[in-house]
Amino acid sequence: MNALQNNVINLRAQDLRGRARRRADAGLEQQLADTARQLKHATNRMLEQQREFEALALSLQQQADRDALTGLYNRQKFDTLCAAEIARGKRYETPLALIMYDIDRFKNVNDTYGHLVGDKVLIETSCTVAGRMRESDSLARWGGEEFMILAPHTDLEHALLLAEQVRAVVDDTTFSTVGRVTCSFGVTALCEHDTVDKLIYRADAALYQAKRSGRNRVEFA
Repeated sequence: MNALQNNVINLRAQDLRGRARRRADAGLEQQLADTARQLKHATNRMLEQQREFEALALSLQQQADRDALTGLYNRQKFDTLCAAEIARGKRYETPLALIMYDIDRFKNVNDTYGHLVGDKVLIETSCTVAGRMRESDSLARWGGEEFMILAPHTDLEHALLLAEQVRAVVDDTTFSTVGRVTCSFGVTALCEHDTVDKLIYRADAALYQAKRSGRNRVEFA
């Protein structure tokens, strides 16, 4: 075999090796591209699942904080908010007011029309009152037909005005279920040594006074 033949054979071998390397490189590039697509798909799916989980967690938290019938804050959430606002009011020396109210003679509604109608009255009055709330206020269902309005940055004078406005709008509303209902209100404001229980106690005492004084009225303590 002469030198020319050797050169031809070597060139042929180099060409074959080059083709093999290119095929291998192309195959590797394809594998890398496929892997990248799979990773991207897996990442997108993981992010989607994370968003779904966060949405579910938020929904569960909201359900835990809300009254199932009216959609308002429940008693547990109110207690948390009230404690936080009391601490904030004391720390920054800002006023805080609490308004407690209930629907007058609500037992008569249930006895006369049934509990389903009673539930509708609770829902309709809640919507009516919620429409009068400021963005900073918190409205909660305390239990049964009793409700709480937590009003930060509000002194007793302005809390009485707010309670009177709410009382009037309920009194002036014709409800689809029973026509007219009224509410009684007890109002109090934060004092230096108040706790959640002490604040609620005074609001409840004022509400009781409103009941004794004829209902459909606002009293303070």
